[in-house]
Amino acid sequence: MNGVLIFGFSATLVLIPEAHWWFGLAALVSSLLGCAVLASDKTYSLVFTGDDYKLVGALVFFGSVWWWNVVDSESLPFVAEEGVHHLYLWPFVAAFFLLAVRAFTPSPHWLWLGVCCGALGAGVIAIYQRAIVGLSRADNGINAIPFGNLSLLMAVLSLVAGIYYLQQRRQLYYWLLLLTIGAAFLGFLASLLSGTRGGWISIPFLAVLMLPATKNLITPKLRNIALLFMTVIAVAIVAYPPSGVWLRLVEIYDNIYQYFVNKDADTSLGIRFELWRAGWTMFVENPILGVGEGAVRELLPTLVAEEVAYERGIVYPQLHSDIIDTLARRGVLGVISLLLLYVVFAWVFAKQALLANANLRAHLLAISGLMVVTAFFSFGLTQAMFRDLRAFSGFLGFSVAIWACLGHQTQPVAPNKSR
Repeated sequence: MNGVLIFGFSATLVLIPEAHWWFGLAALVSSLLGCAVLASDKTYSLVFTGDDYKLVGALVFFGSVWWWNVVDSESLPFVAEEGVHHLYLWPFVAAFFLLAVRAFTPSPHWLWLGVCCGALGAGVIAIYQRAIVGLSRADNGINAIPFGNLSLLMAVLSLVAGIYYLQQRRQLYYWLLLLTIGAAFLGFLASLLSGTRGGWISIPFLAVLMLPATKNLITPKLRNIALLFMTVIAVAIVAYPPSGVWLRLVEIYDNIYQYFVNKDADTSLGIRFELWRAGWTMFVENPILGVGEGAVRELLPTLVAEEVAYERGIVYPQLHSDIIDTLARRGVLGVISLLLLYVVFAWVFAKQALLANANLRAHLLAISGLMVVTAFFSFGLTQAMFRDLRAFSGFLGFSVAIWACLGHQTQPVAPNKSR
């Protein structure tokens, strides 16, 4: 069941708008069933590591700070175009599922096939929306930013899956290798066609994590040829006028020039700069605990009236940065809980990558976990990813799934009745 959940979640996260809710509820049910099995089977030897408890502690601490902020401000998290949601409860569900899935660990194949299917589907949808429907940015009916960012992440994870199958050196896995290559290409294409520029910042960092994963697997010459080929493909897509990628890149310079030289904030980056400035003003008002969950939407009109923020900022329920948004709502305590969540996940994955250096399969899983943390930290610099339903569930789901696949399943020992 856990394997099917991980596959289904990975494959449908950006393809079906409500999939995150279905699989989140299913994960909770699976965790309860796992507890029932453990309670009824006294022969099952269950051992959690210190790293398991660190991850659970980081998730619970992050959720608790958010929960207290919600109770104290008497306001529930509001998500753009989605309404009110209990996002502060999701870390607790993730912590519960982490313990359950470490007891009944699924095969990594569920994860690899899931992200490949998700990346393939995202690419097909992006091509359809841009080439046939004629949309300026592919989004599959959700916000184009999380759609592009999650597509990019699944494309990179598909490449890791390709390395995983390449090292198996078996005929069946060579067919799966072709699947991963196609998934990686279409996932990258979906990111480009979504026009999500902020996510592209993470590409160099993810590439740095990818290179050690190919060590002793392919020759340096072959690796350089592969990198050159991917670079040429990426440049061709960027330079192809109908893709619109080059125009999105040129707009970055224009937005910065308009904001700092012409004092015009009516651009994509200009509005972000104004929201960040407003968020910092809110943080200064209450630096320890923040202004509260719902106070951000209430204070933005006031800051606009005082000419501290640009008027279009009123329509945004989040401040387009995980760190600044958290600073404004939950203060220093909230940012500590957020950074601790990043650091603890990054630490345990990095430690496993070093310990499993001789075990390529485990090493690749650990590297993929580091990629998830790195990607979401980069994404969160220009977009409040933890205030988006698919993005927040994506961080929790992928991180927990990868950590689960790194575990070793303990088989119940049947009592000896031969006597």
